[in-house]
Amino acid sequence: MIEFLCTVQEECISENIRGELEKALEEVCSEILGQTKELFRVSWTEIPKEFGFRGGRPTTTSHVRGQIPDGCDSETRERLMKEIGERWYDITGQTEHELIVSARDEGWEGNTIRSN
Repeated sequence: MIEFLCTVQEECISENIRGELEKALEEVCSEILGQTKELFRVSWTEIPKEFGFRGGRPTTTSHVRGQIPDGCDSETRERLMKEIGERWYDITGQTEHELIVSARDEGWEGNTIRSN
């Protein structure tokens, strides 16, 4: 199972482009990891305006946190995260200073994505 939790700041990533972002995430995973659509899910969390700060100022930073199948080598993982970023920038207009992308192995025992 591939899962992504996208955490965005209120008014920064409008709901009308989230479907396009989900499609881009799915396409990137399919291209790079070869995964099928049945094994893919995206969840969204929106931080209320002025609840998220960076450097003492309200932030516009988004975080795309992924869970991917175990055994992905570093080169493939880096390619995946870079391509996710590129697609995100193209769709949202955000810059590389406004996005954090991470991708951990499904079997990793640390903090995990919990779906409802």
